[in-house]
Amino acid sequence: MKLPEKEVILNWVNKPTILRLMKENTWTYDFSKQWFTDFMCWMYTSVRSELETDKFFSMDELNNLDKVWHAYILNTKDYFTMSQELFDINYIHHDPENPFLEGEFENEELTSQIMMLIDDWGEEYVDRVWKYGADIHDIINGEI
Repeated sequence: MKLPEKEVILNWVNKPTILRLMKENTWTYDFSKQWFTDFMCWMYTSVRSELETDKFFSMDELNNLDKVWHAYILNTKDYFTMSQELFDINYIHHDPENPFLEGEFENEELTSQIMMLIDDWGEEYVDRVWKYGADIHDIINGEI
């Protein structure tokens, strides 16, 4: 595995995925493209976490990012190409959290992930992404 330049991540576009997001969610093109880019940023930091800490990176409660992942993974050839070209891995698996398992994910791990996301993409990124998922304050304090 490797990390591409951040500029490559920010400019990576998959139009079939963006069009699918528009149709399935009745999102605008700009909104769909922003979420696609947000997903790619999340993917970058997830791979960075695995490379640097060998720790699983969770996406639990991040509904729109998960929608993007589901839409992208359906374009298997494009998704495989992205995995190989950007991250030098055959396939980045989608292994979502099981919502029926409680206490499997510790607050320190989530806080560490959030700090990595802030370090890579800034507070605005985290604020935007969590705006459409669970409230980050509630997650960190175990209220969800």
